Amino acid sequence: MSNLSRSEDPSAVQEASQDDIDALKSFIDDNEDLERLETILDQFNLFESLGLVRQEIRHSAFLRWLLDPTETHGLGDYWLRQFLRRIIKLCEGVHDHTPSLFDLDSWDLTQADVHNEWHRIDILIRDDISRFVCVIENKVGSEESEGQLQRYRKIVEQEFEGYTKAYVFLTKTGDPPKDDAYVSFSYEELANVVENALRRRESQLSDEIILFVQHYLDMVRRQIVKESEIQELCRKLYRNHSRALDLIFDNRPDRAAEVAEVMQDYIQSQKDFIPYSFAKSYLKFLPSSMDVLPRQGTESESKLLLAYVLDNTGGTVTFKLELQPGPQEVRRQAYERVKAITGVRNTNKLSGSYHSIFSREIWINKDEYTEMDDDEIKERIGERIRFFTENKGKVVADVLRGLT
Repeated sequence: MSNLSRSEDPSAVQEASQDDIDALKSFIDDNEDLERLETILDQFNLFESLGLVRQEIRHSAFLRWLLDPTETHGLGDYWLRQFLRRIIKLCEGVHDHTPSLFDLDSWDLTQADVHNEWHRIDILIRDDISRFVCVIENKVGSEESEGQLQRYRKIVEQEFEGYTKAYVFLTKTGDPPKDDAYVSFSYEELANVVENALRRRESQLSDEIILFVQHYLDMVRRQIVKESEIQELCRKLYRNHSRALDLIFDNRPDRAAEVAEVMQDYIQSQKDFIPYSFAKSYLKFLPSSMDVLPRQGTESESKLLLAYVLDNTGGTVTFKLELQPGPQEVRRQAYERVKAITGVRNTNKLSGSYHSIFSREIWINKDEYTEMDDDEIKERIGERIRFFTENKGKVVADVLRGLT
């Protein structure tokens, strides 16, 4: 029977509703797979409990700790050596600038330095004695931005001339990098390296270190690695209970509306913010320190010519600084002044209505969008607004001030 005929027959509608109820009952009644999934998700995990699953900076901080020979894990350069052995194998026959396994075997890496956020590089490993440097760009949830890998490589080539080098693109599933100098490395491969080293040297580690590393491995395998028990259970549950799960999905809360409401509450709570226009898909406002262009309209309904815009579409939150509709001559002057600022990407022709004068920045990525709670969203948005306003925003306000 077609969907159309079902909707035209009242008895069929009643039957369909009862079928839906039966499907939901079957889903929750003595469902071993659902119970197993709930058991896994209910297991305490340090990293999950702290909300660190998709936070790249926290993953990078953990890996820095693990790879640093001087850190408190007590294995010296063992984890670093095992990691580099795997990377060098991947580079063999591909990159001339990479050392050989024979080189690695002869090195004493106990004095190697491991840094987070050196020139914005997620992890940088350098050993000046062996004249070797390794770059790790870590992507858990976000995507590689245009030219990012090449930019980091050029910095390293300039700073470490004459060093042998390895470039690693670490992603959930081993995505191919846009720069051929990098080798792709997945979180599954990383977990295997860490787990093998843990198994071989377990007798040398304290119970606290073993538990700490094991929590990290469990979190990676449960939440990040492509094939996990959680994912298999989810597929099985959907195969057996697709009707019930489709009903639940169709009636799920509107995440975009929830996120928009949280951001609106935050914006309206800030005394130095000027609220402008709010909708589920976008929120426009302006910090008072950026209110430097002449207002339009009456005093009671003045309109901003410049606005911060939070785009709440596509399961992400992105930011842009936007010129609003208004006197074209003022907008043209503002456009030309901002265009002249070093580092501002603004090559498009000025439009007659809304015009972004800064390229979009992703402030909350797809994974974070579903996982962050209200407080985390407010903290992230507030932190990014302050950083932009105090840096790029200040430069823009300075060059726009005085336009009439």
